[in-house]
Amino acid sequence: LLLIGGWWDPHLKGILDIFAKAKKAGGDPKLLIGPATHLQWWEGAQRTQLHFFDSHLKGKDKEIHFPQINLWNLTTKSWELSDQNKTPTWNLCSEGLAATSHLEGSLVPNSDLVADSEVNLVHDPWRPVPAIGGHLSDTPGEANRFNIDTRSDVAVFTTAPMSKEIRIEGIPTLNLHTKCDREGFDLFVALSIIPSDKKNTATQLSTGVLRISNFDKNRQAAREIRLQPILATFKEGDRLRISISGSGWPAIGINPGQSQYLCEGPSPHCLVTTITLLLLNSKLKFESLISS
Repeated sequence: LLLIGGWWDPHLKGILDIFAKAKKAGGDPKLLIGPATHLQWWEGAQRTQLHFFDSHLKGKDKEIHFPQINLWNLTTKSWELSDQNKTPTWNLCSEGLAATSHLEGSLVPNSDLVADSEVNLVHDPWRPVPAIGGHLSDTPGEANRFNIDTRSDVAVFTTAPMSKEIRIEGIPTLNLHTKCDREGFDLFVALSIIPSDKKNTATQLSTGVLRISNFDKNRQAAREIRLQPILATFKEGDRLRISISGSGWPAIGINPGQSQYLCEGPSPHCLVTTITLLLLNSKLKFESLISS
């Protein structure tokens, strides 16, 4: 198999699943993930397919001229082999003002003690947080979400500047507890890099969404939001950021907060919603790109 995926391809997780199943069945699949969305591939992808067909249909080449897994690094802008070393884990930390100020919330190393705290997000369906870039919007790819992160309905958590270069490969996964004053709500999460050499820049690398419906009001529950896979190298001085909001419009229909109504555009059925993020035991981790 030759499996071609893009970091902003909404079908990427399916491609990774096929790769894992082919390996488990004893196959020898090839995997490329590059700077692309679905069907809008990078320059050279077609020639790679020709090499594959020449090898397996015409017998011209004995080997395909690339490794089994070849990945495009989103920050170094170069192809790399997969190297799934253990990546750091961070906890979300705030004194409650992470939505009020985009500078207050922090991501701290997992070994640090995190106090029991909460952040309240007020989602107003008549001024929803917009979706830009990523794998779901109509403008896929990288995007600068700095201005979005300054909104008071987006909770922002940022690491301290990296003390050394860190390479992150895998599936960003955010775990935390929530409660809400409605029976339905959404959690839209973005992961960004804050370059050390650029002001007013938060380059969004990955997004993910979790929809909750038919749930008891004000009941606490554990949530897990899995974002789009990434490969990125954070240089010394760069920072990593997680942004959480109650919408990603128009990529994601507005959750009305009431189970009897559909998730669609803003309407009189959509209720103003308060989402409480409970940060004790919250965790941002990176799962392996390829399941074993």
